[in-house]
Amino acid sequence: MSSGKFWLRLLTFTVGLPAFYALIFLLPHLRHLAFNALAVAATLLGSLELARLQEHKGLPLFRPAAWLGALLPAAAYLEAAGWLPAGFLWATLLMLAVAALVSTVWVRRQEQLEPMLSRLANTLLLLVYPGLFVAFVVRLSALPQASLALGFFFCLVFVNDTLAYLGGVLARGWSRLGWPVSPNKSAIGFACGLAGAAGTAVLCRALFPSFLPIGYPVAVLFGVGIGALTILGDLVESVLKRSSGVKDSSGIIPGRGGVLDSIDSWLLAAPAYYLVLAYLAR
Repeated sequence: MSSGKFWLRLLTFTVGLPAFYALIFLLPHLRHLAFNALAVAATLLGSLELARLQEHKGLPLFRPAAWLGALLPAAAYLEAAGWLPAGFLWATLLMLAVAALVSTVWVRRQEQLEPMLSRLANTLLLLVYPGLFVAFVVRLSALPQASLALGFFFCLVFVNDTLAYLGGVLARGWSRLGWPVSPNKSAIGFACGLAGAAGTAVLCRALFPSFLPIGYPVAVLFGVGIGALTILGDLVESVLKRSSGVKDSSGIIPGRGGVLDSIDSWLLAAPAYYLVLAYLAR
């Protein structure tokens, strides 16, 4: 990473961290409406970036699906706020999937059938990624101590990301794994990220035992598991970008690239994190 990009990334982090704190802890009104509105907007922008990646690759798709995917976190919020019944998220997902499948029937010419399988697959991907995964971040606002649940989640993700990056830089590349999907990723970076997530979980257990009522060894496993999913989320998005032949999903965020580049590490971790906390809150 160039020094200019590093300072831009640091500036973005410096501005973004207080903004996240304010949204989560100072504006919890109406089940964190402000934060969840941002989550829906991030989903929409991320879906549009994914659609651009698909178009750059020359893949057929139904582009309005990028807009429709944002309905999933919106449905999760309406459900979490109690304005719509439980299960509305899954009903929305089912309706969108059925609509995508039925849309393939309405063809007028024989030659339109040939790309239909690819078009359907790409459309379904747009509907669920990133929308379905962001929906689980939104669902955290329905849990007891929702602000703490959201804050702990982002601490796990940010500490993992930051220490993984710093560990990789300090290792000076000698432990790079050389994976085609992300050649600069290193074993030292992965280890530092996982250790940071485990330490964050242990610290949360020590400070808020009623929020995280598990033993310290389980807290370590929990932190490592979420940290591993955070890393995998980043790698999955790297696959999508490299497959389409682009470096960043867009250039909308200084030092970070696109919205999808900024939220990718949340996505796979969010469902597992939500399910564990929902189980503990029973």
